Amino acid sequence: MKAIVKSAVISGAGALLLGASLALSSATVVSSATRAHSGANSVPAKATTCSLKSGYCLTVQNTGKGGAIEGTSSDSTGVVGISTSGEGLFAESSTSVGVQGQSTSDTAVLGDSSNGVGVSGSSSSSDGVDGVAENSGNGVSGTSLSGNGILGKSTSGPGGLFQNNSDSNVTLVAQNSSGEGDTFEAVNTATDDGFNVDDAGDGFFSGVVSATKFDTDQPARGGLHLQAFGSESTRAMIEDTGTARLEAGEGAVRFDSAFASAIDVARGYQVFLTPDGDTRGLYIAAKYEGGFIVRETEHGRSSLYFDYRVVAHPYGASDARLAQLQIKRLPIPRLPQHPQPRQP
Repeated sequence: MKAIVKSAVISGAGALLLGASLALSSATVVSSATRAHSGANSVPAKATTCSLKSGYCLTVQNTGKGGAIEGTSSDSTGVVGISTSGEGLFAESSTSVGVQGQSTSDTAVLGDSSNGVGVSGSSSSSDGVDGVAENSGNGVSGTSLSGNGILGKSTSGPGGLFQNNSDSNVTLVAQNSSGEGDTFEAVNTATDDGFNVDDAGDGFFSGVVSATKFDTDQPARGGLHLQAFGSESTRAMIEDTGTARLEAGEGAVRFDSAFASAIDVARGYQVFLTPDGDTRGLYIAAKYEGGFIVRETEHGRSSLYFDYRVVAHPYGASDARLAQLQIKRLPIPRLPQHPQPRQP
């Protein structure tokens, strides 16, 4: 039985290949039939081709409560959209979900692009792209050879929201399989501030990083990984350590040029000395912008090595001491409600 599409709009966007049991459920669009090519002995659906420069080759509109297009397949893809220049598949809804994919064993919605966006979702009031994996798959997976695998934009909420209800899986994975370029990047396009992680795992933050605790994964002999802790201070400091020699009761230490340019000498610095031998005692005889002078007490004439530690104020840093943090915590969006799949 041949379906008559009343509101078809013909265009050259690309061929839409429908699955084995494509259901056009709206009687206002398809007359004299509720299902196209139904039955076990149906003739396979043919591709609709056209050569118009605008519009769409096929338009299906449902003014009722059911779905406009449904594609179901037992072992292949339900709906396939292919285009050489525009959208392979475009769905728009003013009140509900534009595109919904559900799968029990494979990818629900797959977007593959060689030079553009794999999956693009736009919504004025809800989520642009919403992916759910109930078992062991990925909620949203995007792959691109030169563009964006997943692109999320929002004018009022988060650009991307990833929530995980599993105790054994991570919430967000960013992977760069090429071995070059950044693995993850988050940038504020208005100010160019943000952070990125490169292919070596090195991260860069343009602002201040605040955390409740800082630990370090310290490699050890035998392939061990040990937990190390960073020291804390009440204000911004930069340090340098070294070993120098005292000759006939006097020694001079000159700062490394890089260290000298990184400290604010106008705010002073502290020097801590430890002699590496028997002596009457050491003291700082003079401090200069590029170093300091060490002498032995009581006009001693000892010759020996000594260790030193210099603590200075970093150049350009604030002089605030134990300043109260002003952390802006954004509200966590609620888990979106997913519509129940319509039964065919």
